[in-house]
Amino acid sequence: SARPLEPPLCHVAQLAALRGLFMREETAPLMGSGRPFPKLSWRRRHKVVAAALCAAATLVLPAVLREAEEHVHAAGSSSAAADALLPPPEEALRRATHLVVVAGHAVFTALDHGGGAVEREASWFLEPFQHGQLTTMIEHIHKGVELAAADNRSLVLFSGGQTRAAAGPRSEALSYWEAAEAEGWFGLPQVQPRVHLEEQARDSLENLLFSVCRFNELTGRYPQTITVVSFGFKRRRFQELHRAALRFPRHRFHFVGVDPPGLTAAVTQGETAHSAKPFESDPYGCHDAGLRAKREARNPFRRTVSYPLGCPALAPLISQCLRLPYGGPLPWDGWAAPR
Repeated sequence: SARPLEPPLCHVAQLAALRGLFMREETAPLMGSGRPFPKLSWRRRHKVVAAALCAAATLVLPAVLREAEEHVHAAGSSSAAADALLPPPEEALRRATHLVVVAGHAVFTALDHGGGAVEREASWFLEPFQHGQLTTMIEHIHKGVELAAADNRSLVLFSGGQTRAAAGPRSEALSYWEAAEAEGWFGLPQVQPRVHLEEQARDSLENLLFSVCRFNELTGRYPQTITVVSFGFKRRRFQELHRAALRFPRHRFHFVGVDPPGLTAAVTQGETAHSAKPFESDPYGCHDAGLRAKREARNPFRRTVSYPLGCPALAPLISQCLRLPYGGPLPWDGWAAPR
């Protein structure tokens, strides 16, 4: 059997041998060209290939290692620069360990926030299929506020970007915050300092992933527990697919689902077949044409994603594009399930 390749630095001699093999007189004219062409045995061909591979590795490997080292250094420098620009977290946020994500679905466009404007569909930019769902969206906001009131170590993030060109550069996240404020924080105004925005997400995976990053920006740490509030029919998508894509521990993840009234079988079937299914084979949503098209359509103002800078521990996860779960280190590695 052939010997395994030796370390690449060993083969100046093999390069010399390579030259010698081609300079032998064991050549035959190349058909129709009149130039010599090496006529080598299988054994000599193996030596030629081995020498060539060793030479390539000797030349290329140091450059690859230097580039990797420069990448790590640049990432570390970027993280340090980002930290230097951010003020220290507020005391209430420094103690936060529980992330509550309220996924946004619509944009509040009314200029007047009083007089019950929040409850009127005319005050929101709604897609045709969203009519009849507004009361449920407001209930999602209400649930997020209630969860914050029940846990003083929680931080609520309304999540959603500037997704609708016709609604102007208003984010879903800010719309939900304004709705909560217009509703008087549902009688729980003490939670307002612990309710913040994540304004870059374009789909449900980014609602979760970007909220984890935003939590780190606000608190200086990553959450120990996550609760997502959304439509109940999206439970599997968040709980089994997106959570698994982040490899976040199952026992530390919770989902609160509130469905619109009169939910039909067609909606749940559409969720299973068209919305959740692509994430089964494309967990990060960057290969499937439909998922990519949705992200493009929901970014009409050409916003870039800033979170690789704001949460350096998740930067490789955000920037990679694999069909298998990310295998690199994550902040929650080793958080074992309770016995």
